[in-house]
Amino acid sequence: MDITVRYSSVDGFRKTRTFKTLKGAQKFATKYVGETPEFGSYYAVSFDGVGKITVSGTTLEELFPTPDAKDEDWENDPTNPDNADAF
Repeated sequence: MDITVRYSSVDGFRKTRTFKTLKGAQKFATKYVGETPEFGSYYAVSFDGVGKITVSGTTLEELFPTPDAKDEDWENDPTNPDNADAF
């Protein structure tokens, strides 16, 4: 399933991109509103309130994972050298 990310800013600039992977969608979204935006009911807003992201095909929580979730993923990742004996 495709992931569509829509960006809009207070000055009227708009950009929409469609992605096959979550990683690509995450890169695009964080470029415009940063890694830790504020969440509304269906959107994410940059810390300064200038840019807004909406998404379809995934959730905002998956698009902007918390730092703890990223660390947990790395801790369980078999490519992490600290886990060499665990897998």
